[in-house]
Amino acid sequence: MEFAGFMESMTPWWWVALAFLLGALEMVSGTFVLIWLALAALCMAGFQAVGVDMSFALQTGVFAFLSIVLTFGGRALLDRFGDGAPQSDLLNQRGQHFVGRNGKVLDFANGEGAIEIDGMRWRARWPAGSSSEIGDSVRITRAEGMTLYVSTAAN
Repeated sequence: MEFAGFMESMTPWWWVALAFLLGALEMVSGTFVLIWLALAALCMAGFQAVGVDMSFALQTGVFAFLSIVLTFGGRALLDRFGDGAPQSDLLNQRGQHFVGRNGKVLDFANGEGAIEIDGMRWRARWPAGSSSEIGDSVRITRAEGMTLYVSTAAN
């Protein structure tokens, strides 16, 4: 019963301290789970700051309810609008990042060769009947695996 009495006499600053603790743990874990519990703790501090008098059982229940609602609501918002990080469908498809850019021919023979783009050497293929000289500029038209398909670049 002593613990319940302590909880009922808590000032809002205990809830703020809990919110900061949960926020710090969220920064360490980076899971977007504890942040909602921290927000629920801040709401509890707000309730107490405006003078809402709650028993220990009611505080626990309201905190649990807010935690659940904010967790599911926040996760739904993150699913709908994202977390602000850029979405890339090109992850692990390095060659796709070069499509539309120009490269310099390093060697060429029989429709195949190598080009340099961003200081890196890449295997390249030209369309049938095309030719290039070493040092020419070519445009990357598509990529398949580690092979870039190129055409003569319009200068």
